[in-house]
Formats: sequence, structure tokens, C-alpha cells
Amino acid sequence: MKIFAPFFTILALFCVNLLYAQTIKNHVTGTVASKNNTKILATITFKSATDSSFIKTVTTNEQGNFTLDNFPPGKCTVEVKSLGYKTLLETVELAPDKTDINLSFTLQADINELESVVIAGRKPLIKRHNDKTVMNVENSIVSTGNTALEVLAKMPGVTVNQDGIISIRGRSGVNVLIDGKSTYLSAEQLATRLRSLNSNEIKTIELITSPSSKYDAEGNAGLLNIRLKKNASYGTNGNVDLGFGYGKNPKSDAGISINHRNKNFNIFGSFANNNNKATENLDILRVVNGSDQNTYFHQLNTQTRSTHNNNYKAGIDYFINDKNTLGFLATGYFNNGQDASNGLTAIGQSFTKVDSSIVADNPAKNKYRNQAYNLNYKSVMDTLGQEFSIDLDYAKYHSEENTIYQNSFLDQNGLNYKSPAIFRNATPSFIKIKAAKIDYVLPISAKTKLDAGLKSSWVSTDNDFQFENLIGTDWKNDAGRSNRFIYDENINAAYATLKHEFKSTSVEIGLRTEQTNSKGNSINDNKIVKRSYFDFFPSFNINQSLNTNHEIGFSYSRRIDRPDYKSLNPFVYFVDLYTFSQGNPFLNPQYTNSFQLAYNYKKTLNISLGYSITNDLIIDVLLPDHEKKTLYQTVQNLDKQYAYDLTIGYPTTITKFWSMDNTLTSTYNQIKTANLGDVVYDRKKVNFMINSSHTFSLSPSTSAELSAEYASSQIYGTYAIKPYYGVDFGIKKSFLNKKLNVKLAANDVFDTRKARISSALSGLDYNLTQKQESRVYRLSLNYIFGSSSIKGTRERKTSVTDEQGRIK
Repeated sequence: MKIFAPFFTILALFCVNLLYAQTIKNHVTGTVASKNNTKILATITFKSATDSSFIKTVTTNEQGNFTLDNFPPGKCTVEVKSLGYKTLLETVELAPDKTDINLSFTLQADINELESVVIAGRKPLIKRHNDKTVMNVENSIVSTGNTALEVLAKMPGVTVNQDGIISIRGRSGVNVLIDGKSTYLSAEQLATRLRSLNSNEIKTIELITSPSSKYDAEGNAGLLNIRLKKNASYGTNGNVDLGFGYGKNPKSDAGISINHRNKNFNIFGSFANNNNKATENLDILRVVNGSDQNTYFHQLNTQTRSTHNNNYKAGIDYFINDKNTLGFLATGYFNNGQDASNGLTAIGQSFTKVDSSIVADNPAKNKYRNQAYNLNYKSVMDTLGQEFSIDLDYAKYHSEENTIYQNSFLDQNGLNYKSPAIFRNATPSFIKIKAAKIDYVLPISAKTKLDAGLKSSWVSTDNDFQFENLIGTDWKNDAGRSNRFIYDENINAAYATLKHEFKSTSVEIGLRTEQTNSKGNSINDNKIVKRSYFDFFPSFNINQSLNTNHEIGFSYSRRIDRPDYKSLNPFVYFVDLYTFSQGNPFLNPQYTNSFQLAYNYKKTLNISLGYSITNDLIIDVLLPDHEKKTLYQTVQNLDKQYAYDLTIGYPTTITKFWSMDNTLTSTYNQIKTANLGDVVYDRKKVNFMINSSHTFSLSPSTSAELSAEYASSQIYGTYAIKPYYGVDFGIKKSFLNKKLNVKLAANDVFDTRKARISSALSGLDYNLTQKQESRVYRLSLNYIFGSSSIKGTRERKTSVTDEQGRIK
């Protein structure tokens, strides 16, 4: 019961707050608008009027509003900047006897800059902060009709391989959140979830490379938080989306969202559907070295997958009064799909001399179901920034995948030389998640704030792998290959973060503790793996403003990555008779210490340099079984990974209608382990990735976008990955006062995105090419209806934000 001791700390903090409340001054709100009352996206910088020392910088939201808590009283100068408007300089005085202050600023258009093109107030596609990078997906034309997984691949510094595995700056320990909620999914299940989520539902994606202690310690590479759209207007309003696409196969998507808000209630809901038929080609050339002669395998596989995805969300917020809100949220999806997979494996003394072959026909059907419920309460206890919130969550997932493997054996003349091997497997999986968390924010003084919280989560997974052979006309269970794996996990956590702002320096120190209890039970193998451990995860962040144009920062954090539930599952999954994958129930968690140094020039140029060291690295490896002449993928703990990364991001305006954002990410990764496939493994590689996005404002109602990326060769585990590149283009036209938007986009214009992989492990000879259907042309229509009187939205992060990311 010691884990609940921090509850008493939080209760004590309520009492401490009564002593400090009298010293807290000035809750500042404000608006920036043009002369005709158009709300403006602007940056506002406050400095002391006496010595010009830096106080605070804030950016307005889409409605031109901003909020500052615990602002020091006194006289200060204010600088307001926005693209397309003249910079405004004013002096204001914040009286010490007031706690609520409202400011308003009016900007004049810069005619020389704007000329005939209206670009003022447009939110940039990529926006960088000291602690995160934000991609404004709703502004992206080339993301039209894409899935969330495809959109993530366009994020600077983020890569998504052909199997849906996400990496940040060359590291795969990524925690993916949706609206601040963990997905608790394995990598494969997370990819399925993100493929069912359409870009039209996404507002922004946040990349946080150095999360504070408030976040779960999961994710050594950082966090990706996908924020979905939510309407904040009074009255009844919403939008309708409709899209069509075609590559080698047709695609479609449609969605509707509606929101009704008044003084006491906000009721909202949405439903989205997308249908996607896509083809993937796999080509593997492999040589198995024998004692007297080598055996050559040429494996070809074509898979056409048809998916029908449905997402829904419904919720209600009850505003008890101005300071207390009670909310309920229900989300989920129900997806169905089927695969047509055909393979040919040619076997011989060389790639041109074939002795025998295997022809495979492997049809599959699958379905995925998810329901999640969140009950939350938030109390803004005063105007000084004191807050208290509670979240209770329950979620469940159910998936079923059924595949039939039909293999015919042919001699060099194409005749059957033995009976076909026909088998099937069914893999029903059930996951239940329960979680609860409490967060408390205590402003100790005008410049000091304490965040504290508690969280507990309980996850239970039940995976039943049923393997059957066709004997005559009957299906017979294969007890040696069937299995059932049950995994239970409980994590209890407490955190505290203290932040203090000096004149030009801000310091944040945090500590998170997590106690983990887990039990994996492979029932048929009679293997039980139990673990219980307690960890501390400190974090530290300091930012120093040198002057108006220059700012530097340093951060450190210790993080953990627990193996996802599918990686622990010992089941065998076949691609064909000579290629399969298998989990590892004996995986240990990996621990990472990360350091990052950042520099910012004029809020535009961003440079960051990072270093991390990971112990017990969890990574996919591809290894040979020389006796069976097979190739199998599994997950192992390798001794260490050393990683260095350099990121340079720079947005610029080329002409009055052409703006550009470029990001260069370079990494140096070294992986060392004493035993991988019975050999010492030590590989290192420098690689880089360039992302370039271009926005063209052709008229007040017409815009275009061009984006491109190039990635050099790299090493990932035992994979040596060759370079790849791709280009996307789109154009958007608005009608009816921007209520109707029509977008036309082409993804992978030159059809160049494909994975080309060889072995980084000595003694293993293969070359793999994996090509998905990536060149797709899309047409999208979006119509916005209803009122537009804006009220600020309420941010919500549930207690299952971080656990859901491990359902992979």
C-alpha cells in the first residue's frame, strides 16, 4: 500500500496552497485582431519596462486569444508580431491589486508585404517549440485522405517502415497517444488502428522528444500525440467529409462530426468510414550456405488487402459552473478486412536453375473491435491556476485473424511431386484495460508551479493461437503448434514536477516513480514469467533566453520501454513455409538515458543535438535457421545502443506567395551485443533524412502544397536499409466563404517509396524488396456548417493515454 502514500502528499498540498494563494498575482487573458476584427495568429513578447529583461512569450490560438497565469505585476513593454502585419509595440502596466486582467491588441496590415496575396494569420504546417514540434495536419493538402499512419510518415524526423513500425530519429521506442490517451497496442495492432484513422479527423500531431515526468515513462525515442478535431463553437455546428482515391485499387472515405454547445452543456459526436484496397509486393532473394553446395531461394509474394474501417466518438461535457466540469467520452472502432495472398518460392542450385518450387495461396479474414470509455472531472479551483482533475478509464479490444495456408509442391517441370500441405490458424485476442489518474496543479508563487499526480493501470491480454492441419477432408488440431498466452500487468505511478521562472531562465525538475507487476503465462508450454520491479525516472529541463533573438535549452530524462504484448507472445506466424515470425516471452524492459541541447534563433531556426544510451535494447532481428533453411523474425534484448542525433529546422519565405520549411535530421547509431545468432554484433552507421515542405498561396481561396523527403541508407537492428525518397503534391480551392473546401492530391508522385533491405548480420545473405501501393490520387471535399461563435475548448488527457500505445 506504500504506492498510495502520495495521496496524502496531494491532500497536504491543498493546505499549503492556502498559505501561498495570497502571494499570487495577475491572471492575464487577451485578444489580437485586425482593424476589421479578424482574429490573428500572433506572437506576443513581454519585457520589463525598467531593464528590458525578458518576462514571457505567448502565441495566440486560432481565435486570436491567449492566456497567461501568474504574471508578475508592474510595467512592461509588449511586442506583438504576425506575418502580414506591422509589428506593434505598447507599454502596459499590470496593477498588483488585480487578479484578472484582459488585454486587446489591434494590428495594421503591412500592405507592402501582402500586396495582392492574403497570407496573414495562416497557421504554418510545421511549428517548432523548445519542447515539441507540431504538425498542423488540418492545414496540409497532401495529407488529404491519408491514414494517420501515412500522415505520421510525413512528420520531420519520423519514419514509418513498410510494416508500420514507427521510429523517431532512428529509434523505435515511440509512445503514440491519441488525444493524450495511450493506445496500449502492439506495433502491429497500433498500425491497424492508425490505418483506420483518417487524416480528416486529425487536427495536429505533436512530437515531444523530451517529455516531462507528468507523462508515462514509456517511450525512449519520445512521444507522438495525435490530437483529433473538436469544435468549440457555441450553437450547433459540424462538418462533413467525403473523399475518393485511386492507385492500383479504389479507396474512399467519408465522415461527419456534429457539436452542440451552450452555457451548461457541450454535446459532440463523430463517425468516420474509410474503405481501402491496396496491393503489396514482396520479393526476397536468399542464399543458404551448405557444406557442399549452396541453396538459392527466390520468394515472390503479392498481397491485396481490402479493409473497411469505422471510427466513432461521442461525448458530453457538463459545465457545473465556471470552475467545475464533468465529462463523459466514448470512442471506438469496428473494422473488417480480407487478404488475398499468392506466393511462389523457387528453390535451386542458383537463381536461374530451379529444382523445385512451392506455390502458395493464403486467403485471410480479420476483424477488429474496440470500445473505450472515459469519465473525467476537472476543477479550476481559482483564477490563479490551481487545478484538480480525475480520470477513470475502461477499454477493451477484440481481434480475430483467420488464415488458410495452401501450399503445392512442384518439381522442375511444374508437376506435383508430393501432396499439398494445407493448414490454418485462428488467432482471437482479447485485451482489457482499466486505469485511474489524479492530477493536481499548485501555483506556489507568481513564478513557481508544482504539478503532482498519481496513476494506476491494469492490463489483461488473452491470446489463443489455434493451429489446424487438413487431414483428408477434416481439420485436425496440431497440439504442438497451438498455444494460449495470457498476460497481466499492473503499473502504479506517482510524479511531481516543479517549474520556476527567473527573469530570463526557466527550470523544470521532475521525478516519476513506477512500480510494475507482470505475469506472462504460456499455457501449452507450461512457462510462466513473473516480474515485479520499482523504478525512478528523473527529468530536468532548463531554458535560457539570451536576448530577443537567441534562446538555448538543455534537457535530460530517463525512460523505459516495456516489451509490447505481442512481442511477448511465443506464437509462430507464417509468411510462407520458409519465412515466419515468433515472439519472445523472456524479454526484459529496456532503459534509456537521454540528453538534448537545443538552440533557437528568432523563433524560427531550431537546432538540437541529442545523445542517448539504451541498455537491454528491444529490437526486431531477422535470423537464419541453417538446419531448416528458414528465415525467422523475432524480438531480442541486445546489450546496448548508443545514439547521437542532430536536427536542424528552418522555415523561410521565398516570395510573397511561397513559404518553405526544411528539416535535416542526422543520426549516428551504434548497436553492440555479445551474442546475436551466436556471433558478436557491433554495427554503427551515420545516416540523414531531409524533409522539405512548400506552401503556395495562389489567391485568397486557392493554395497548393509540395512536400518531399529523402532518407539515406541506415542500419536498424540486423537490417541494412537502402536509401529511399518520395514526393507529394496537392492543391486546395475554397468556396462559400471557406465553408466548402475541395482538395486534389497525389501521393508518391514518382512511385519511388519502397523498402530495399539486406542483412547487416554476417553469414546471412538475402536481399528483400517490399513495395506497397503508394502512388495514389485523391479527391476530397469538406463542408463546414453551423455557428462559429467560439468558446475555448477543454483539453482532456485520460488515464489510459500511455498504456494503449503498447497494444502492438
